[in-house]
Amino acid sequence: MICWIMLCSMLDAVAENSDRELQITPFESTANQPVDAVTQQDLREALDRISELEAIVESTAMAAPILVSESHDVFNDESFGCPGSLYSNHPAHSTHHAVYDGGWTWRPHDASRSPFELKINLHNQFRHTGFSRTQSTYTDEAGNLLEIADRNDFDINRGRLIFSGYAFDEDLGFYTNIDYSTVTADPVQLLMGWISFRMSDQLRVYLGLGKVPGTWEWLETSRHTLGADRTMATTFFRPSITAGIWAKGQLTDTIGYQLFVGNGINTLSLQPSELDTHFAYSAFGWWEPLEAFGPGFSDLENHPSLAIRIGHGLTQTRNESNGNAEPAAEQTVIRLSDGTRLIEPNAVAPGVTVDAFDLWLYSVHLGMKKNGFSFSGELFLRWLNNLEGNTGAALPSMFDHGYFAQGAAFVIPQKLEVFVRGSLVNGEFGSGDEISVGTNWYLFNQRSARFTFDVTTIDDSPAQQSRTGYVAGQSGTLFRSQLWTYF
Repeated sequence: MICWIMLCSMLDAVAENSDRELQITPFESTANQPVDAVTQQDLREALDRISELEAIVESTAMAAPILVSESHDVFNDESFGCPGSLYSNHPAHSTHHAVYDGGWTWRPHDASRSPFELKINLHNQFRHTGFSRTQSTYTDEAGNLLEIADRNDFDINRGRLIFSGYAFDEDLGFYTNIDYSTVTADPVQLLMGWISFRMSDQLRVYLGLGKVPGTWEWLETSRHTLGADRTMATTFFRPSITAGIWAKGQLTDTIGYQLFVGNGINTLSLQPSELDTHFAYSAFGWWEPLEAFGPGFSDLENHPSLAIRIGHGLTQTRNESNGNAEPAAEQTVIRLSDGTRLIEPNAVAPGVTVDAFDLWLYSVHLGMKKNGFSFSGELFLRWLNNLEGNTGAALPSMFDHGYFAQGAAFVIPQKLEVFVRGSLVNGEFGSGDEISVGTNWYLFNQRSARFTFDVTTIDDSPAQQSRTGYVAGQSGTLFRSQLWTYF
């Protein structure tokens, strides 16, 4: 800072006297020898050298700007003796600075002058999966004989590189989630992304690719599940990701909601030619009457008093075959209660393939937290109506139901947690269930790094999903050890 002040003073002095010949009075050196007068040529050479130094200083300042308070302009501040200096048009400092605030953040010094912010996060779910089967094959409702395999492998089930922030205005947000994984068909893909507009605390509108709400455990991030992943029942009933428009907000301090309209219940990887013309509609709401419930299902916050969350959701859509009279890709995630895909030939009747149906899904949930203890559960009800097959024959409606329930307690506050949970799916084509026990170790007393180990006994799984590890028809014991990191 002193160097800048001295340089400003020198430059101002030179500028003031550059238009006339200067004669510096000789003075006596320490050796009592006179010093010659400075000539006009000497002054020109000095001015040239100062100009060179000025260029060096300016390039250095632009490469590594001095970070100072927004309200203090070092280069054009009369308190530093540089009023109107030739640096007055140079940016006083960078417009942004880097901080860590729940992610690597490039934040403006003054959002009113530079309304742009970028945050980068990295999620990583590294898991070892072991599965010991009790039967080697499974015959589904369509008569297909399928093999059930043992497992012993390491995988990255979910990796997420996330860019978020705002642009042009703090109320105009953006979010991009790039997924990488070793267990999916696409090792790298855009998972979610949207632009959002904050209208008020009661309303924020989103446009893009996001989750169809559907159920509580699905709507919560997979980083906040109680066990290694979402339960079998949630995996079976939940919707998925699609493009659409949705609104979210807090009607009061205790009541929240989300409303969604999108292309379908699961259209993440589909092209427009693979979609039908029916939208999916979903509404979800929750109430926290006592105090804020907080994220996830564990009471990591160690609530001193009881926190309760109550909520429900309703989702509806119509699915039809594509223009080639083939089952639509979106329909492949809907399964019967024994794990058979609904649109599998012969699944509901010999010689019949379902190619159209209405889906209704209702869910209701309850959660409680206090002093490191937690309990949560969710009930699922699903109706498949107006089924149409390729033969034109009338097909009966179907009803499936299920639930999950789980409880946990911290044996070391905010550090080591033990849990037990179970889930069930039941319908006219069969039923399946699971029971799990496990432990969560929060490495830094926070959710950003968690090691989980759980053991799950599975009986006739109706669910299948690569990330959760469930396979339709499997029975046996599932072992999962994983490290979730988030920064």
